[in-house]
Parts: sequence; C-alpha cells; structure tokens
Amino acid sequence: MQSLTGNYYFPKSSESKQATVSVVSDTVSVHYDGECAFVIAKEAMKLSSSIPGVATEIDFEDGGRFIASDAKQRLAISSARLEGFENNKPLIFASVFLVPFCLWFILAVGMPYIANKSVALVPQSVSNQMGEQSFDVIHELFLSPSELPQATQDKVIAQWNDAVTTLGLSKKQYNLFVYKSDYFGPNAFALPNGTVVITDALIDKLEDKPDAILAVLLHEIGHVERQHSLRLVAQSVSNTLAIAVIFGDVESLGEVILGTGSALVMNAFSREMESEADDYALEKLVTLGKSPTAFSDAMEVFLSLKSQHEESDLLQYLSTHPEVKDRIKKAQEYGLFRDEK
Repeated sequence: MQSLTGNYYFPKSSESKQATVSVVSDTVSVHYDGECAFVIAKEAMKLSSSIPGVATEIDFEDGGRFIASDAKQRLAISSARLEGFENNKPLIFASVFLVPFCLWFILAVGMPYIANKSVALVPQSVSNQMGEQSFDVIHELFLSPSELPQATQDKVIAQWNDAVTTLGLSKKQYNLFVYKSDYFGPNAFALPNGTVVITDALIDKLEDKPDAILAVLLHEIGHVERQHSLRLVAQSVSNTLAIAVIFGDVESLGEVILGTGSALVMNAFSREMESEADDYALEKLVTLGKSPTAFSDAMEVFLSLKSQHEESDLLQYLSTHPEVKDRIKKAQEYGLFRDEK
C-alpha cells in the first residue's frame, strides 16, 4: 500500500480538508475526518507528472483535487517507460538540441510549404478584397495626388497599358496609379488584386529611362502573378497558428491578422520571392522586345543615388529590395545570354 498526506479540495468549492490518499492494488481511497470518504478505480484519477520540487497533484473525475503536503512524496504508479524517459540524461540533453531543430523545421520549412500550397486554393475574390482594403488604408495614410505634369503621367500609363495588352494580361485586374508619397519615396508596389502604385519620386529618378520604369513595374506584376502577397500572409498566419498550438499563445494570432496590412504595405518579400519577381520582369522585357538590361539600369540608378548620399529617399525601396548589386549582375548576364542566342 502507498499513501500520501495533504489537502483534498472539494469539487466546485473552495472548501478543503486534510486528507490521506491510499493506493491498494487497483483502487484508490481518500480518507478525511477519520473516515473513508470514497474509493475509486486507479484508472479514474489523473496523476500529475513527477517534477522535482513540485508537490504531487491528483485530479478526480468529479472535479475534486488532492495536493500532497510534502513535495518529496510520490506515488510509484506512473508509467515505467515514461519515468525512464524522464530520468534518461542523454535523452534529456539530446532533446535540448532536437526540440529547437524541430521548431525551426516546422516554422521555416513545414509551414511555409503548406502555406504556399494552400494559396492556390484561395479564390480570386479573397485577393480582390485584400487588395481593395489595403489600398484604402495606404491611400489614406501614405499617398497624395501626383504633382507630375499630366503628360509625364500619361506617358508612363500608356507604356504600361501597351505592355499589359501585349502580355495578354487583364486590363480589368492590372491598374496603374501614380501618386506622390513622402513616406515611400522613390518606390513602386503591387497589391494582391493587381493594383500597382508608382510614386512621383521614382518616375523623376528614371525619367530619361522609360524602359527602366517598365522593368520595375513588371517586377511588381511578377509579385502578383506569383501570389507573393498571399503567400507572405499565409506563411505569417500559419506560423502563428503553429506557435499558438505549441506554446498556447493564441493572442498572437490577432496580432498577425492586424499586422497583415502593414506586411503588404512594406512589401517585405523573401529573397526567393524577389528572385522570382526579377525573373518574371526579365522574361517579359524580352517578350516586349526590350533589353533585360533595362532592369539593371533601374538598379544602377538607385545605387548611384545612394552613393550621392540620398539614402533618406531611397531607404524604403532599398530596405525591401536587398542585394541590389547581385540583381544588377543577374540582369546584365541575362541580357548577354539573350544576345548570344
């Protein structure tokens, strides 16, 4: 027979009594006030895990609970295999490394893979709604009417419309807007529904390089065609769900949902997504009869302006488009490859 002394807490009540729990064979009995209060089968109780320094707790089916008064008191009725795991030092040390690795694999590999596959199942109406709502917020907070001459705006938009028509893209889906933005500086971005915005500052910087402007806009179309915004949101939400399941942090899910708009505004795509959008732009430049080096021309302008200490204007663009030199080299090599063919 095994016994524990402590306090028994009655179901749905703050009342408690000093009690003794005794285990004999397959039965458990609880005694207090000098009498046996009840007897149950051993399988009908739930015994807490053995944690050094923490008193044993026993939960009963009716909601009652027993807490041992001495943290050193234990009942030897738990699984021998489980106890073996808990006392296996090599396994404990191995878990210190394996658990973080498993978490990394789930968050960095597993969930992004699942998220990317699930994006294909998202209806277009969801993309449209996300784009419209995000544009309303961005327009209200960060954009103001363009101050460029109307002729300059018309020239950029005309080139855009010709490209959309030639590439067989939907004019209803892809719409280009020109705005002034002190927040974004020289920048362009696309929303999931195909809305593309280019700023006055970017057109000013590339005014004598119309094909470079087109290259940047094609890059943004590439983000839409490859569903990068949806993939970004899906990965954020899926990772948060995984963290909530693992750590029980459900509140962070709301934070991600609220932060979805800011993720779209900052356009913080991964290196892989940027590379996919670059490939799209280079391929479509060739389709349009333009040189792929138009893309490198755009990147060269950004780098030259940076070297002239205009980093404050370029911060927003360059911060979300890393490794510009590598992308310039890629575009130049792409152009040389096409010329050789």
